[in-house]
Amino acid sequence: MKTKFYILAVIIILLYCCQKKDSGDSNENGMEIDTAEMSGINDNLLRKWLLLNRESDSIIKSAQLIIEQRREQVESHPQDEREYLNTCIEEAQQQLDLLKKKVKFTKEFAGGIKQYDPSLQFTIDSLEEDYMREKYKLEDALKQLK
Repeated sequence: MKTKFYILAVIIILLYCCQKKDSGDSNENGMEIDTAEMSGINDNLLRKWLLLNRESDSIIKSAQLIIEQRREQVESHPQDEREYLNTCIEEAQQQLDLLKKKVKFTKEFAGGIKQYDPSLQFTIDSLEEDYMREKYKLEDALKQLK
């Protein structure tokens, strides 16, 4: 009987400690959010930039891989197809380079924002639209390679 009581007591203590730790973690996360809000940067804006950043890195890597694979496969095609494929590869490479420039500029711009200013919203929206437009152009160019 004493053993059951001790086990129950240990379980209760462990649960209490875990709850206390979880509430401490949420306070730390709350402090991080408060710090971001105190610096004036809109939390939604930060999430949007982070998602675009991850997405762009993924798109750039996969596009480079596709272009490299197509370049290696060009030699196995007849001459007239090679010319067409080389043209498509060059167009895709140009679109990829444009997307890289757009992403680099956007990252530099986002890195330079110290405080969120509502007057920046137009520029931010414009950069996002430009990125999306370049992304779709690259996707179209890559579709021609397939």
